Amino acid sequence: MAEPEISKARRWSLVGLLALAALINYLDRATLSVALPQIATDLSLGPTVKGVVLSAFFWSYSLMQVPVGMLADRGNLRWIYAGAFALWSMACGLTGAVGGLATLILVRIVLGVGESVFLPGGVKLVSVLFPSRDRGLPSGLFDSGTRLGLALGAPLVAWLTVRYGWRTMFFLVGFLALV
Repeated sequence: MAEPEISKARRWSLVGLLALAALINYLDRATLSVALPQIATDLSLGPTVKGVVLSAFFWSYSLMQVPVGMLADRGNLRWIYAGAFALWSMACGLTGAVGGLATLILVRIVLGVGESVFLPGGVKLVSVLFPSRDRGLPSGLFDSGTRLGLALGAPLVAWLTVRYGWRTMFFLVGFLALV
């Protein structure tokens, strides 16, 4: 596969954007686990139901990995990633508006669908932008955003939840990601 005609600065800026997307992706994942005690109280969720809610994200996330990977190979990755990013941000933000268990599970499933582009899309982009001998560093950099998202996200989400409540926290985290 021929290397695309793209400047070195542009390649690395795209890797930076992937790292930022990874940070937001994993910050979004931290929201539910941090806010779940308050959500469970407000929505009267018991331990078993909380487990179902926590796993709902992974039902769709795991099921969508293969089809989204195939789509990333065949489609316009710019628009696929942008659409999926918007979907996952909207799902995160709309979590603040849920009124019951069914809606909560639904937004978690939609979040999983949107976030399923992260790894196949990121790996695909790195493979297009860099020759095989140079893919380790950009892959490591974009994936480091996942750990940074968890490291920064959990305390930020906890602070937002305590300060503004879980609903506002979801609105802020989800909808600000669209910016």
